[in-house]
Amino acid sequence: MSPARAGESARHLRLPPAERAAVALLSRLLPAGFRARQRDEWTADLLSFTSGAGTRWRYLAGAAWTLPALRRAARRGGFADLSTVAPAPGVLASMAHLFLLGLGWPVVSWLIMVPVTYLAADIPGRLALTGGPVDPKSLWPTDGPLVVLLPLQLLLHLGASAVILGGPFLLGTFGASGLVSAVAQRRRSGRYRLVIAGVGLAFLALTVVAGLAWSYGAFYPDALGLDSGRTAAVLGAAAGILALAGRRLGARIRTALAALGVLAITVPFVHLTTTGAAMLNWYLD
Repeated sequence: MSPARAGESARHLRLPPAERAAVALLSRLLPAGFRARQRDEWTADLLSFTSGAGTRWRYLAGAAWTLPALRRAARRGGFADLSTVAPAPGVLASMAHLFLLGLGWPVVSWLIMVPVTYLAADIPGRLALTGGPVDPKSLWPTDGPLVVLLPLQLLLHLGASAVILGGPFLLGTFGASGLVSAVAQRRRSGRYRLVIAGVGLAFLALTVVAGLAWSYGAFYPDALGLDSGRTAAVLGAAAGILALAGRRLGARIRTALAALGVLAITVPFVHLTTTGAAMLNWYLD
């Protein structure tokens, strides 16, 4: 082994074990001829940071985003310095759009169909006046030309129900969003769009299986306890992290992700209040 190579190996061993393992894993995902050089470059950058482990792990997360671009650059050749290849913005943008649509649709639907409708239609007053249940669907005008609102009502009802049931049912909205993204992103390669569509179909299949199991009595959400927005809160936290870490995203997208994350996190806490529990019981009845 050459002295220079021995020095590079010793420098690699100076990293903490977890970071050393992360660098090794990332390097293994690159073509063989470029692994050592890129590993040494990542190692040198990590050792140069003095602001703590958080900064180094953010750097490693950014390095993971660059892998598709690095692999393409390595295959093409002719790059003197692979570290200059920018992170692939398409992956990051696709994740942001998936969250904005897949989580935004159900959370905004819940906001409109449950708290806004409950308060705007004065449901407590209606219940006290009639003494019977008030069907949420009966509050929508569907006579004459207003029948065109039925598709919108259906979308809002499905979205709100996905938030309340949570789990695989909420993942179904991400599946539908994946299919929409695959169709809409015409500038992306066919293979990239097929991957997005495949992920979307997998999520939708999981939702269909869960729905069939519920229909045939294999399990009952009521017996396990309704999700009541806990899955939405977890996904909302993920959207907030994406808003903070996705520095290459536009300001409007990051702001929308942050606002959506805050709204999604509040859903289960609203249901824990007395009014929130009454809203939930009314909507489910």
